[in-house]
Amino acid sequence: MMLCLTLFVMAQAQHIDYKTYFTPERLRVDLVFTGNAQTQDVFLHSLHKEPLWAGSKTVLIAPFDYGDCRYNVYSTQNVLLFSRGFNSLFAEWTTTEEALEKDKAFATSLWMPYPKDTVWFEVSQRVSSTGAWKALKRFRIEPTDALIRVEAPVCEAEALIYNGPVENHVDLLFVAEGYQAHELEKFKQDAARFAEYLFEYEPFTSRKADFNIWILPLESQTSGPSFPQHGLWTQTSLYSAFHTFYLERYLTLPDFSPLGKAVSGAPFDALFVIVNSDIYGGGGIYNYYGISTSDHSLSKEVFVHEFGHSFAGLADEYYTSDVAYIDMYPTDVEPWEANITTLVDFASKWEDIMHLEGVGVYEGAAYMAKGMYRPAIDCRMHTNNAPAFCPVCQRAINRVIDSYTK
Repeated sequence: MMLCLTLFVMAQAQHIDYKTYFTPERLRVDLVFTGNAQTQDVFLHSLHKEPLWAGSKTVLIAPFDYGDCRYNVYSTQNVLLFSRGFNSLFAEWTTTEEALEKDKAFATSLWMPYPKDTVWFEVSQRVSSTGAWKALKRFRIEPTDALIRVEAPVCEAEALIYNGPVENHVDLLFVAEGYQAHELEKFKQDAARFAEYLFEYEPFTSRKADFNIWILPLESQTSGPSFPQHGLWTQTSLYSAFHTFYLERYLTLPDFSPLGKAVSGAPFDALFVIVNSDIYGGGGIYNYYGISTSDHSLSKEVFVHEFGHSFAGLADEYYTSDVAYIDMYPTDVEPWEANITTLVDFASKWEDIMHLEGVGVYEGAAYMAKGMYRPAIDCRMHTNNAPAFCPVCQRAINRVIDSYTK
């Protein structure tokens, strides 16, 4: 398999004129990832034309080398037009013991501006043993293809906080899950409360004017998520469920497809699903979605932590809790996350701000007691008791906000 273009080549492609290559609409690319711990593949399922591209029209090439996966969009002349890094539930699953024993398939949706002309859509994955990129598959996309489904909104998004045009603001979309019709007013109140939670923490407090907050009041037949470990299955819009990877507290959307369809008419740069429940749990997957419950006593702490994952690609800094992953990080490779290091390439992390108060090198992070280091004694990515994001995490978050707004 060929290696993707180097970051040097990508950096040269930063200045892409949006209007030359893209229309105002958005293209949703529905994929199916298949495989196991040893081998993975990806297949194109369907293409969908959606009303509005809400992302930046100036920063089209990913400015960070983040994610376990990435997609690049090329012109037929092989000019890199667009790229994004991301993680997925499938990528996480391949690091579990179950993936050593069986094959599975996971649906995924990815978004890009709608192209004016034919493009190549390339999906790559990071080789964990080296950190290099390897292309999995390339798909040819013809924008005039009659089988590209034109989507209408499933549910109208409503503005909760509006500070300006979508193309130069971070558009955070809160999506309702497990709320019956008579509970949708509660969802709106929950979403408003979650927005308040976010802006209690720096750097979000100082950057509030850079955000638009939207809500999507999806109606479910029944309340709350499913609890497979107890044999309780609910009929909700997005089929949220605890017990992901057989971990009781891990709450996810096992099938991404309902979420991809539900948000088809909504503006968003970041998705966060609020699940109508008072049980502790949640999850956050980089450039994919975050999810947590509405009414637990630690809902604020869980939400802000999971948003750190899904929005800024921050790693977990704890190392004592049970997780399903095995050998997730090799100690002889520098991880891509901004807030952890193996010291293999510490200069690329926070070596330049070691002089700041509260910044250091502390062993124990990313589910590993040895060989992995975090930047602070405590942080929102380390414990629920931490009062703030550490300076390293704050810088990483600010850089992501800048990529949507500058």
